[in-house]
Amino acid sequence: MDSFNGKRKTENGKRFLILALDTSTEEGSLALVEDDRLLGESPLHSPGTYLQHLLPGIVALLTAAGRPLQDLGGIAVSQGPGNFTGLRLGLATAKGLAWALGCPLVPVPTLEALAAQFPRQPHPTAVLMDAKRQEVYLGLFHCPGELPRPLAEPRRLALAALPPLLKPPLLLTGGGLNAYEDFLRQYLDPGITWAPPEMRHPRAATIARLGRVRLDAGLTASPPNLTPTYLRPAL
Repeated sequence: MDSFNGKRKTENGKRFLILALDTSTEEGSLALVEDDRLLGESPLHSPGTYLQHLLPGIVALLTAAGRPLQDLGGIAVSQGPGNFTGLRLGLATAKGLAWALGCPLVPVPTLEALAAQFPRQPHPTAVLMDAKRQEVYLGLFHCPGELPRPLAEPRRLALAALPPLLKPPLLLTGGGLNAYEDFLRQYLDPGITWAPPEMRHPRAATIARLGRVRLDAGLTASPPNLTPTYLRPAL
């Protein structure tokens, strides 16, 4: 990962403001976080309208928090996998802002962000995202604390190949549960725990939290070199 030499902006040497964008699914969102405090979070519905609503949504979020754009000390963005159009728009917006403001740009893997919404889990977490054409993106994580640890490389595979790979005890989450619920209910072990429907989409607030950790670890990217994670060629 590249290191982008943007300067971190602070207020009184203490406070640090991060803008987070998630446009990886049909249920996107924006979040503004100062240190560990969530200042605001707003939804973005439908990739088809992201182009019209991303920048106005960012302005509205900052205005509601009473903070100017120049206060941003970092921008975190969901890198994928996910919706091709949404990812391209989200990354283009994040890269443009980071470049214009000279602040660090932090990509966050989408599968990891979904797992991070279930911290302190005693059992593994499997994340499924709809890859279309009867395929899914699969990420396997262990999350005994706040941060997920990958148990395997993320991959794309046929829906029919899933059942032998998913065994209890296991927490299952992600939008793939909604897209392929009938198949999964029929063929998966009933002992697997399903995440509630409202928790199966990534949240920008989680992207911000993971972005801060990655920023502190120096895992930033230069805007020209950051590309989406597709796990397959764009259609």
